[in-house]
Parts: sequence; structure tokens; C-alpha cells
Amino acid sequence: MGESVVEGVVEDVGEDAVGDAAGAGSVPTSYEQFGVNWIHRVLHKERILRTVDEVLGDQIALGPIGAGPGRAFASVSFVGTYRPTTGELVPGELLTYAIDLPISVVFDLELPLDKLTFNAEVVVPLVLVVHTEAPLKLRLELRTPAEDQIGLELKTDTRRGAVLRKVAGLDAELRRFLLRVLDTELAKAYVRKATYLDMEELIDEAWPAFTAQFLPRGPEDRRG
Repeated sequence: MGESVVEGVVEDVGEDAVGDAAGAGSVPTSYEQFGVNWIHRVLHKERILRTVDEVLGDQIALGPIGAGPGRAFASVSFVGTYRPTTGELVPGELLTYAIDLPISVVFDLELPLDKLTFNAEVVVPLVLVVHTEAPLKLRLELRTPAEDQIGLELKTDTRRGAVLRKVAGLDAELRRFLLRVLDTELAKAYVRKATYLDMEELIDEAWPAFTAQFLPRGPEDRRG
């Protein structure tokens, strides 16, 4: 996802592990606890949020898609610009983050005799859960919310748009449309690739970067 998890591991190794080659002052721990610490330290909140931003990119777009009764009354097009995500750790057995995804959205509503444009500030609450799978795989599950959990502040500059918003229950319709867009986006191959990580394979590929942190580079490194 975005910044490689393995790149993060290399950074952590460089910062924390190499400076004390003799291990002086270190505290022994079990393999099990080491694994728990590794997951929590490598997949810390700032790295997860930054990675989600990088995976999603700058914009999302979809449409036109039918809306209204029978999906035949109108069509909706959608262009959204992602804002930086925020989030917090959720205490529990599995490493879990509650993430707020802000999006500035332009909805174009095509009616039989008119076209209306609505602007919205949207906040989509996501939940990211880190799962471990044998032998050394990480699966990052992104859960989308229910429609009524999506925050939406909708604006229009036209009187007809304001009337239609109330009469047609447009807010709920747009929430459904937005959720459909997100579900479509998160099901794409590039997202699946970024959220299912074979750590053995990734570490094999990154091993030269690991060894560069601690192997001697020349005769001068073997002195002392």
C-alpha cells in the first residue's frame, strides 16, 4: 500500500536495531511477543494513514449511473477529490484503526429537462483491520460504513436544486451512490494488491536493502 511496508521495516531497522550491534541493554522477548510488537510498530497509525492516502490517489470518479425510481428518473455523475485521512487506533485483539476519509465532491444530476450540480463535503468512516495469515502474510481489511454513517453536507446554488433535494430525498440517494462508488473502487485489483502482503516474498526482494544497513562495505568497516 503506497509506501512499502518493507520500506518501513528497513527504516525501523536502520533507526532502532543497527546502532547497538552487541545488543547491550536489550530485553529478551518471546517470538510471539516479537511478532505482536513488529506488527504494531511497523503498521503504526501515521504509516497506515499515509499509505491509505497514497493508495487512493487524488480523485475518484464514476457515472453517469441511473438514480431515482427504477433508476430511470435521472442519472448521477460523481467527481470526488480526496483530502488527507485522519484516524485513531481502536483497542482490541486485532490491530484496528478507525479512519475518516474526507472527500470534496461534485455531483451532476441529469434530469429529463435540466441538469443540476451539487457540491458536498463528505466524510466516510472506514475501519481498517490487520489480519495475519500463514505462513507470513498480512491482509489489511477495509470495511465501508452503512449509508447513514456517511457525513454529507450538500449545497446547491439553484432554488430548483434546493427544492428537489428536499422532495426527492436527494441526500440519501447521494449517500447510496457514494457508497457504491467506494465499494467499486475498493474492489479493484490495485487495492487488493496493496492490502494483501506476502511478507516473505517482500522481504526476499528487499533483502539487499536490509543487509546494506549492517554488512561491512569495505576493509575499513572490519576494523575495531
